[in-house]
Amino acid sequence: MIDNKQEVVMMARISTMEGVGPAAIQLFEAAGFTLIAELHNFDRQDQRLWDAVQRLKRDPTCGEMRSDGYYRRLVTRCMNIIFRARSAQATDFVPSQFMCPITLDWYHDPVVAPSGHSYSRAAILGHLQTSANDPLTRDSLDVNQLYANRALADATHHYRLHYQKFRILS
Repeated sequence: MIDNKQEVVMMARISTMEGVGPAAIQLFEAAGFTLIAELHNFDRQDQRLWDAVQRLKRDPTCGEMRSDGYYRRLVTRCMNIIFRARSAQATDFVPSQFMCPITLDWYHDPVVAPSGHSYSRAAILGHLQTSANDPLTRDSLDVNQLYANRALADATHHYRLHYQKFRILS
């Protein structure tokens, strides 16, 4: 079976998606969409596309006049591109610096213990219900000793937004 998926970064421009032609790019830009992330988060914004179609129809710099049927097909094509972007699945790879040592998954609401080790808040709270020790150092640990790790939360968010790859059907 042929793998017909493209890997992209959410902060990449829509024009980097396979199968997106110049007319679709022009319509997306006229509607205010430039990044794949904006299409991935698209939610009931169809009216923006139709408003952009109306502006393009009136714009004499857009070249030749086109029929209403052409614009309906273009909007349908753009909606299919949006569906592809919204269906994007993140790749399974989690870099170790953004991985909770308890869950072995992305940090969610990371906290730091006195040992300097960070954990996802829900994971360490679950661990502390059965043990009063830091899971990595085995030192005594109390829930009141945990502090939010904003720097790690921000770094994880930044990585996922700018570098995590997503698979999009071509």
